[in-house]
Amino acid sequence: MDDHSADDVDLSTSADIDRLRVALIRVSRRIRTQARGDFSPSQLAVLGTIINHEPLTNSEIAEREHVRASTTSKIVDTLERAGLVRRTPDPDDRRRVQISVTDDGQVYADEVRAAGRTWLARQLEALDAGDVAIIGAAVPALERLLIGEPD
Repeated sequence: MDDHSADDVDLSTSADIDRLRVALIRVSRRIRTQARGDFSPSQLAVLGTIINHEPLTNSEIAEREHVRASTTSKIVDTLERAGLVRRTPDPDDRRRVQISVTDDGQVYADEVRAAGRTWLARQLEALDAGDVAIIGAAVPALERLLIGEPD
């Protein structure tokens, strides 16, 4: 890994934008893989979306995840077979099905999040205080990048 200081980064250049993009992807991927168990990152993402916005229809999940409804339908099937989500008829429109998390699904998601937090905390402990301060200072700006973006 390159040893660059914050002064070496110029986010007006494509190379440094790519460095940021790759770093964010790799950190996100490593956090997600800490307690994956039998579920793929896509399945965990759908479970998280359901937890954060339930109840949802399959098409609402697909829209939030930027994938086809057929893709989310297969993922929801897997999560339902595992007992992590349930499908129930919409009380206002019985043609629609609402998808929500089960107690087991919430417990599993909490365990996955805890494992990711633990991993990230260990990684931050390995950095010097200056790097940790820089990362901490960047959090609000990174959050602003996501304003208006679905979870």
